Amino acid sequence: MSGQDSWIRAEMGGTKQASVISKPEVLMALLKKAKRPLIIIGHETISDRVRTDILIRMVSEFQKTQRIPILTTSHIAGQVMERGIRLSGVLGSMEIIDRLRDPTWNGCDGNGQYDLVFIAGFSYALGSLLFSALKQNAPQTKVISLDPKYHPHATWSYANMKTDSWKAEIDRLIDLLHSENTHQKMEEIHV
Repeated sequence: MSGQDSWIRAEMGGTKQASVISKPEVLMALLKKAKRPLIIIGHETISDRVRTDILIRMVSEFQKTQRIPILTTSHIAGQVMERGIRLSGVLGSMEIIDRLRDPTWNGCDGNGQYDLVFIAGFSYALGSLLFSALKQNAPQTKVISLDPKYHPHATWSYANMKTDSWKAEIDRLIDLLHSENTHQKMEEIHV
């Protein structure tokens, strides 16, 4: 048990619930172990300006520093691309999840299935369904919720938090992404 209640009390994660992301180093460790990470952003990414700015900045940094492919739903594809983010695909939310749980799908680039999936920007109810589908049908895939509401069906999730606290956590994550990227570039120079 995680010690955290789901944002909607009736949404129970069963006997295995998401671990709480207590610090951004946890995400960096998961990212280092991953062979094929993916980011999925949904329609609620554009629901309010503050949340939109936080999510878009974070996704942009992931793409710049880690070269992670990004899938999005069609509702927001245009607005995301306007902000300079290159998309690997645009699919419906259920179609994305259906592909991720299909062991024969080779990903957007044809190089194989993804082993680590970051998900953000979906309504809580839809997100819960998406996480549950992956938990039940793609147990080999680690699924991380980047939203400020605890999702018990994810593998890892942020706790329930206010926007200010969540923004501070995302800022810490972005700082780590920058420092890790700088460290990698320095190693490349010395090699």
